Amino acid sequence: MAHNLSRRRLLQGMGILSLGAICNAIFPAQGIAAEQMANNGFLDVSQFLVSRPAGPILGQRYFEALTRHDAQFGQKLSSLQAVLKQHNFAHVDDFLAAFGADNADWQTAKRIISAWYTGVVGDGSDLELIAYAGAMMYLPTKDILVVPTYGGGPFYWTVMKDGKVATTGEGA
Repeated sequence: MAHNLSRRRLLQGMGILSLGAICNAIFPAQGIAAEQMANNGFLDVSQFLVSRPAGPILGQRYFEALTRHDAQFGQKLSSLQAVLKQHNFAHVDDFLAAFGADNADWQTAKRIISAWYTGVVGDGSDLELIAYAGAMMYLPTKDILVVPTYGGGPFYWTVMKDGKVATTGEGA
């Protein structure tokens, strides 16, 4: 089979390779982090758990945040991967039905799913916002609704009124 490699295609290929090399030289940490994430399987597990494609840039940010908030997250991810591989579940619902909420792997899965859907990692006062408009909870209605610009929903902000906490909707 004869390959028709034109000069234009050759130059395009060389340009793409050069751009990749330049990006890795300028942003070496990003390349290392992306490689680490590919090796640890976080994106593959995430895509299974959320039942849709998961972007590598947000994936990297979620992985780093989950690791910051839980020093054991790497081991928990490995355990979850082993369970998923061992049982070869067809869908995340099958996994969730097979294990109860008291199961450690189920809890790890819940943290990952929660991060992708809410855009937030952490608990209580230790919450870290990773993605707002990129949170998957807005995907079902993205064709008909604009992502809201308020953080916690209507009446989220509170103010003091006569020494008592009142929502902004209560005449504050």
